[in-house]
Amino acid sequence: MSMNCSFCEKPIPTGRGLISVKSDGTISYYCASKCERNAKIRLAKKVKWTALYRKRKSERQAKTQKK
Repeated sequence: MSMNCSFCEKPIPTGRGLISVKSDGTISYYCASKCERNAKIRLAKKVKWTALYRKRKSERQAKTQKK
C-alpha cells in the first residue's frame, strides 16, 4: 500500500518515508525530511515544487485565458 506525501503529494513507496503523529491524533506522511521541515513553516500552495502549487497555477492560467 503506497501513501501520498502530506506536503508535496508524491507517492511514498512501502517501507519508505516518515510518519508524524501530532498530539491531537492527526497523522502526516512525508516522503523526505525536506517535506517534513517545509510543512512546519510553509504552505504547500506557495511552494513551486509541490503538486498543489502546479494545480493552482494551471487553474489561474485557465481563468486568464477564458477572459
